[in-house]
Amino acid sequence: MRLLRLAADLPDAGPDPVIVVALDGWTDAGAAGTTAAELLLDQFEVTELGVFDPDALFDYRDRRPVLEIDRGQLGVPRWPELHVDLVTPPAGPKLVVVGGAEPDLRWRAVADDLIELAEALGVGRYVGLGSIPGPIPHTRPVQLISTSSDTDLLARFGRPHEQVVVPASCQVAIEAQLRTAGLTTLGLWARLPHYVATDYPAASKALLERLSAYTGTPVDVSGFEDAIEEQRVQLDEAAAASEEITEHVRGLEAMYDAVLEAERQQQLDAEPGPLQGMTPEQVPSGDEIAAEVERFLRGRAD
Repeated sequence: MRLLRLAADLPDAGPDPVIVVALDGWTDAGAAGTTAAELLLDQFEVTELGVFDPDALFDYRDRRPVLEIDRGQLGVPRWPELHVDLVTPPAGPKLVVVGGAEPDLRWRAVADDLIELAEALGVGRYVGLGSIPGPIPHTRPVQLISTSSDTDLLARFGRPHEQVVVPASCQVAIEAQLRTAGLTTLGLWARLPHYVATDYPAASKALLERLSAYTGTPVDVSGFEDAIEEQRVQLDEAAAASEEITEHVRGLEAMYDAVLEAERQQQLDAEPGPLQGMTPEQVPSGDEIAAEVERFLRGRAD
């Protein structure tokens, strides 16, 4: 492996291990994917497999290491890190969790190392955990869309991603290369309200529930409930404080409900629903509404 520094000899990963990838960056809106991956590391037995060489992956002027200074004494820099761990839950397959900072450089080399690691451990399946903002109201359940090498998985574990052309993230590039290498891939993408600029725990909970349904991993997501309820109250209050936000949320609710109705009538494949066909111009004053919500929540914190 060119960039992955193994901590020790590779352990036995058991039958049918699954590689799970969650990287920060623009496809981790609300930190939904990385928060979900961190919960896996917190809840289950973890064996460190290795870390990628940070000097080869990161532009430190763009992603600067954090350094503490205490009365003139320099601490130890905390460098950005892309780590790989083997997670052993009490049931279901072992998980090879790849998490941390999205690399600035050498994405294809990272994917090549993960392909080599997958072959060595007998990994045949990939799950990506990510999130993207969209015209979704906070008053409705989190919507999941999916990407996959398997059309049956697309039907079972989330509505397929619509046809779009977007700048790729490292995580998407890894999924594409693992698919080409023959792994069964499933990218799970939570859609969260475009006007929420903070962490969104409801999205992390939704991702873990879908991961659990696919792999059989018994994840306890009850710890998210208080944070979800607190955020819902804050957003409700923010909406109530502005007629503009209230009307915007109502419009998003109407579109969300229309899509669900269309799906129930089994017409989405032939005639996409209004939410999927929206253009940015059809979401009025999104930046202004997001700024107003941020100002409101910041005021509450003060």
